[in-house]
Amino acid sequence: MKKSAGIFAYLAIAASIVLEVTYGAWRLHVHFNAVPLWMFRIVITGAVVYVFAMFIAVFKFPNRYVRLFGIVAGYLAAFLPFMTFSLAVTHLLVLMVSVSLFWSGVAALTVAFSVVVVGAVLGNMVVVRETIIPIAKLRQELTILQISDAHIGVLYGKSYLSKIVDKANAQNPDVVVITGDLTETKAALGQGMLTPLANIQAPSYFVEGNHESFPGLNGVLDVIRQQNVRILHNEIVETHGIQLIGLDYMKADEHAYDMHAPKNNNTVKSVFSDMEIKPDVPVIVLSHNPTGVNYITESGAALMISGHTHKGQVFPFTLITKMAFDYHGGLYDNGKMKVFVSGGVGGVITRMRLGSFNEINLLRLVPESGSGCA
Repeated sequence: MKKSAGIFAYLAIAASIVLEVTYGAWRLHVHFNAVPLWMFRIVITGAVVYVFAMFIAVFKFPNRYVRLFGIVAGYLAAFLPFMTFSLAVTHLLVLMVSVSLFWSGVAALTVAFSVVVVGAVLGNMVVVRETIIPIAKLRQELTILQISDAHIGVLYGKSYLSKIVDKANAQNPDVVVITGDLTETKAALGQGMLTPLANIQAPSYFVEGNHESFPGLNGVLDVIRQQNVRILHNEIVETHGIQLIGLDYMKADEHAYDMHAPKNNNTVKSVFSDMEIKPDVPVIVLSHNPTGVNYITESGAALMISGHTHKGQVFPFTLITKMAFDYHGGLYDNGKMKVFVSGGVGGVITRMRLGSFNEINLLRLVPESGSGCA
């Protein structure tokens, strides 16, 4: 199901482009017939080419000007399918009732534009979501602030990271955990993009996501470490009455499919087979991708904290990711272990949110009834 959902997402994108260039252009010509059909097709094709060119450019030439054009490309990438959908709804409307073709076309474009504007506003907001999680063997309450999937470098920059850090500090957490995909392309390495991390007021820990291994990001872990953030590579650290385990990005086991997994032999299964875990101290696992849950549960862990899914970020991908991930977003009870998945505080492709929010997560761990101090 996970592999097929990923393939379906790519097919949906390809189908959307074909519809935009053919059906979308034709419907625009119907509504605004003073403009030739070929001209609409050229304009839409040019827009699609621009979007793809900018997505390539932001990886090849990561500077502030290309970044600005990349942000515009992201909004355009969202506008085109919403425009086509709005035109399809209008098409049904004009078949059923007598309406002005011109003004119904204007209405369709206005709706699509308004959806993008709303998504852009939401994509620039950060909300704090609080979740209370009972933990067995925990002796006193512990507050963990999770930051995940900020994707600093292309769509989001230094000022956005500063806003995230300020919101995190305002919650007065005991520990801050950053569960991967903090960065996006080598643009994150310049202009002091990551220096706001040094202002985090609580002990902070980082595990890498799939984007930290992208070409051009060599040295990003050193930059993160220089901001007084501890990086955990398949290791355990004991702090605040818990064992905190940080995992690198990897597949669940040798048979699992993951299009982003690095080409090494480490898997969640193999790493946990070598872990030396104290049985009387709660285990909290940090893993960018919510995978390998069965192996982590077998280790006796109490909680797994992940991100990666973005909760789909923008509708209708909010529905597709529910098919792709067993743990899509929020808190799950997996028998003896709980799994928490953040929707992330940033985005990919477009700086928009629809059907989800940019979130940082305040996790209040409390002693489970019957455990902890009397």
